[in-house]
Amino acid sequence: MWCFKKFVFLCLWMGWGTVCPAAFFPELSGRVISEGRGVEGVAVTDGYTVVRTDARGRYRLPGNTAAEFVYITLPAGYEVPLRDEVPCFFRRINKAAKKQKFDFYLQKSRRNDDRHVVVVAADPQVYFDEELPALQKIADDMQSWVAGKYGEIPVYGMVAGDVIGDIQRNPGCFGAVKHILYHTRIPFFYTAGNHDLDRGGRSNERSRTMYAAHFGPAYYSFNRGRVHYIVLDGVFALGKDYLYTGYLAERQLEWLEQDLALVPEGSPVVVLTHIPTYSREARSGNYAKERTSQVINNRAHLYDLLKSYRVQILSGHTHYHENYVIADNLYEHVHASLCGLFWQAPWCGDGTPIGYTVYEMDGDSISWYFKPVGDDRSYQFRAYAAGENDLKPEALTVNVWNYDPSWKIYWYEDGERMGEMERYTGIDPVIDSYVVSHRKGFKYDYIGAEPTEHLFFAIPRSAGAAIRVEATDRFGNVYSGTPRKVEEWLNDQSVR
Repeated sequence: MWCFKKFVFLCLWMGWGTVCPAAFFPELSGRVISEGRGVEGVAVTDGYTVVRTDARGRYRLPGNTAAEFVYITLPAGYEVPLRDEVPCFFRRINKAAKKQKFDFYLQKSRRNDDRHVVVVAADPQVYFDEELPALQKIADDMQSWVAGKYGEIPVYGMVAGDVIGDIQRNPGCFGAVKHILYHTRIPFFYTAGNHDLDRGGRSNERSRTMYAAHFGPAYYSFNRGRVHYIVLDGVFALGKDYLYTGYLAERQLEWLEQDLALVPEGSPVVVLTHIPTYSREARSGNYAKERTSQVINNRAHLYDLLKSYRVQILSGHTHYHENYVIADNLYEHVHASLCGLFWQAPWCGDGTPIGYTVYEMDGDSISWYFKPVGDDRSYQFRAYAAGENDLKPEALTVNVWNYDPSWKIYWYEDGERMGEMERYTGIDPVIDSYVVSHRKGFKYDYIGAEPTEHLFFAIPRSAGAAIRVEATDRFGNVYSGTPRKVEEWLNDQSVR
């Protein structure tokens, strides 16, 4: 004991007080309470260590000078508490206080959340206040759709990063976007995108001050029904404005390992991250062509931690829509940007209409569909008549934005099924034509149409034949439509 006291005295005398081990700092403690009683088994963390509450709802965490928050994994069966228009599952640590005690109060849900719905949107990326009315229309569409379709079924939301466009020019957009989405009456959970990071930070650790002030911890988890949700922080700032890479820091992986240790193997797990873990280059085997800012570079270690679960990864960042079947237990959804072509067009660069994805959870079963804004779910592709695609002038072409390999895309000529359409990589004719005719009015000269891999073609036998396209998704839902000219799609977006 004498030696220990002497060591502490020397640390303080020599000015080492700020770098002494975390064990010298007060422990964090408190309770998780509902209806006056402690809630047992709730995971509590400071972002470094994960513990569970005891039979009386009590927890205790070792002190850690680097920790900014203490927070819980919201358990299934309880309402999502809200404060400042976002989920309130955290408390900021007061490092100046000698005693750190934080209690969390939960309210039991009046609805069973074994069946629930999650609305996922990526990259609102609002740069200017003048773009907020367009976001409001999207939010109105979300609210109307879920209220009309799901009634009393619990609905939650997730935003896959890039909440705003320019944190230096217009940081007030954080509050504005939060406010708009809050009024959908859907509690939205967020993750940080590269556009949400502070400028001028000397390190990754110091790049989330403003984001944290609005949304809390950068990574966390929660449970709804039988599904375990994990929100990851996959954007690693490099200490120079606009430079970043896709990377999960070791402390986050250590936290994730502890978090997953509390989840039964075989459970459905949903992971939200801004930067995708996978890419089109990886799918084709061209790993050397992957850009480090476009993928989570240490994804293999993430996959290893997730190998015992049935995983859906939800991401954004690319501004195009893509699905990857990475392994039997691992599926990634890359969501098209909510801002379309940076609020300059009603489609993304790959031709995907502005919209969001709806995930329906029923026990441990998960299904999903893309919901275009202003349309119902039956609008799942856009078909172009022969002669409307410069790359394939003789072909009927189709853009099926939510395609994955389980989909079947058939075409009919004069009522006869001709077979499956062939997939190819190309440019969607509508967005290509729109960019050509509107480019001079764009705010940004670097945006435009981009290649996509969810295009299909077939060559009709007769120029005057009646053509119909039919797409069947992985869940057996059938969508049907007829090809149109590009001009018709441009002039009347309601034509199907």
